[in-house]
Amino acid sequence: MDDAGEEGGQMTYAQVEQHFNSLEGPSAQERIDCIIPLLLSLLPAPFVPAPEVEADDDDRISLTSSDSEVADAGEGHGTLVEAAPGDGEDHISRLPDLLLTDIIHRLPTKDAGRTAALSTHWRRVWAASPLLVDDAHLGDGGPKDIPIVRAVSRCVAAHPGPIGGVRITRVSFVAHEYALRRLVATLADKDVKDLILFNRPWPLDMPLPDDIFRCASLDRLYLGVWHFPKTTAACSPAFPDLRELGLFHCIVPDREFDAMLAHCPKLEVLSIVMSYGAPSRLCLASRSLQVAVDWMSMFEEVVVQDAPCLKRLLFDFQTIDNRRTIRIVRAPKLEVLGFLDLNMHDLEIGGTVIRAGVNVSAGAMVPSLKILAVTVQFACDREAKMLPTLLKCFPHLETLHILSVPSESPDNVHDMRFWETRGACECLEFWGTRGACECLESHLKTVVLNGSGSQMHEIGFLRYILREGKALKTVGLVCKDEKARNFRVSGGTNSQAFFRMVTPRWSFQTAIDLSLDDPFYLVPAEA
Repeated sequence: MDDAGEEGGQMTYAQVEQHFNSLEGPSAQERIDCIIPLLLSLLPAPFVPAPEVEADDDDRISLTSSDSEVADAGEGHGTLVEAAPGDGEDHISRLPDLLLTDIIHRLPTKDAGRTAALSTHWRRVWAASPLLVDDAHLGDGGPKDIPIVRAVSRCVAAHPGPIGGVRITRVSFVAHEYALRRLVATLADKDVKDLILFNRPWPLDMPLPDDIFRCASLDRLYLGVWHFPKTTAACSPAFPDLRELGLFHCIVPDREFDAMLAHCPKLEVLSIVMSYGAPSRLCLASRSLQVAVDWMSMFEEVVVQDAPCLKRLLFDFQTIDNRRTIRIVRAPKLEVLGFLDLNMHDLEIGGTVIRAGVNVSAGAMVPSLKILAVTVQFACDREAKMLPTLLKCFPHLETLHILSVPSESPDNVHDMRFWETRGACECLEFWGTRGACECLESHLKTVVLNGSGSQMHEIGFLRYILREGKALKTVGLVCKDEKARNFRVSGGTNSQAFFRMVTPRWSFQTAIDLSLDDPFYLVPAEA
């Protein structure tokens, strides 16, 4: 912690605690206790849902019942029934080992382990199946819940490996540091593939064991509420096969973060959640990275230094209240950007700071971008004027998402004439003398507005975009008014544009899901 504080004055957990305690209201511990459930809600789904009620052994279906007796007893009911005494033969065990392995992987951790006691055949299948462990299946957790720590350790120790996945989110390791070190070392020795490892504070300052760098078989890694170890303890590359990395509320100094990325030559998805100034900047220099997500973190700047495969650069719109610079140096395949906050984010492309009315040269454009999401206060003169210039930076933009935010303290509030007269004149000045906006002329097909739908500034913007968008086909609205469905706009030059109802689907999981073309909104296909 002291080292992190000395390097560039970066935030430490002690400073986080001091800051929280300086605020009015709940204490630092109470605030963290509220943050942890939020962090856990963002995690990938469990391997197997936790059982709601632990069934008694007498209520379990028999493994030695005959097929005919089960069929006769359940005939006409379509539900499972308690098996009658059978012929004593183990019919399920005759299934192919591949199916038995699938059965084991669908069971909670305790029940999966119990299958090893059924027979030597089941024991062999269990030992040959990659182990899945979830502490949610082993108890309620808590700082004094020694049985859970022991149960997890015993599960991992009893299995010969490999370890398919381990999910630990309910344990405070503050009193179990030795058990933690042994657990991480054992996971490394047994080639763990998938690891979700969270520490339940309090206190906050819990060091992550150095042996995490020996988990060379990892494909996915999520770490929560840890003080990251120095990467000098790692052999390069520490994570040669890692494709997905999530750091939740972790303290990682800038130097260690940059070195860690260098240890992940195949990393595709990176997410940083609620990082409080350590690292102070998110610098993306990766030959493999495809998705980068900043979720409610306090970075001073986000720099895309050299990311030749980066397709998505995403920010949660519920950002912490701090200004930051978004610098795009080299990202030739960037297709999705957002939510770009026109109030809190300063955009810089190719060394050019993008401001309203700036001359956008070819070096300040991102031709690959297809989807842009922005938050804007339409009543704020500075932000409203920024939109026309911003669109010039993305000449091949096809979809524009606008999240309209009410303005609390607008500067130089304009009226409707901004979009009707003055806005049009300024746009002609920007575009007529310095080149037309290519995306409006030829590429922009979809615009989605998420707002009240009744503010005059929003209506003025819609009229403007319909007038200038020559290729526009769909205007999506996020509202409950069914009258907006298939509403044809009058008064605009684009008579082919239709209003449609769209559904927001923005979440942390959609942000990192590359199978979704658009992580922000679900726009109905054209009829």
